[in-house]
Amino acid sequence: MREFREDDFKKMAQGIVNEYLEKDSPLDESLAKMSEDMGLNPDQIQNLVQLANSLAHLTLFDNKNDGDKIIDFSPADPDVVLKKVYKDNAMPESQEIHEAPCPGSKETDFFGDFPDISTKIREALKPEAPSEINEPISTTSPNQRSMMIIKIRKVASELKDKELASAIEYREELDKLASDFAKLYGPDFMEFEKNALALRGDIAVDVLTDIRSCLRVPGPVPNVSTEKVACVIDTDVKEIRSLDKLIKLAEDHADYSAAYNKLQQKAKGVL
Repeated sequence: MREFREDDFKKMAQGIVNEYLEKDSPLDESLAKMSEDMGLNPDQIQNLVQLANSLAHLTLFDNKNDGDKIIDFSPADPDVVLKKVYKDNAMPESQEIHEAPCPGSKETDFFGDFPDISTKIREALKPEAPSEINEPISTTSPNQRSMMIIKIRKVASELKDKELASAIEYREELDKLASDFAKLYGPDFMEFEKNALALRGDIAVDVLTDIRSCLRVPGPVPNVSTEKVACVIDTDVKEIRSLDKLIKLAEDHADYSAAYNKLQQKAKGVL
């Protein structure tokens, strides 16, 4: 099997990225052609795809000067590239890649088992976790560092997307519930508010406050401790189900926002 050094992969990936940036050539097409020309095996192709994706994302990030560092970038899919390379031919069995060790690195294979940053991020986002996101980024290999950075940025982008999506869904659900109470023959809001407080307590107050705002109901939500309900409350009615959904969406939004802010603090200089 043909052997490739670290610099060989870097040159191949950089050439592919240059074509993508300068000529808008699809990454998967360029990757497939390069892989065929160089006779790469499936493992080498997957590693080349990862490196090209990392370099392309980092270059786009560094070239973005509008203050918004969220990159609209669709990375190449290794499976798509592999299908383009092998077409109807049988794909050879996966083989270990024999490449020169990276100077100063403990890894004998430059593209060997790459330490996944996802677990580190999840641990770092826990309130009690003392671990630092910056620790795994300080690696001896520039390309390993680049791969870690792109993973962190991808997680950050996903968190912001989910934060926005939960806020939009919350607004839509809130409007639907408020419109039911606004109907002439719709459910009675004051009765619903008492039942909601009796069932869900303090966690329902913020949602009820938002509903009051939509309906222009004056005054704050009554104190939870003063609300007593003698009858059995049906928790399966539409309004209570909608309330529970809103509570969950509000919690999700707060979690996504907190996770992004903590990730931003721990990954200073990366986001």
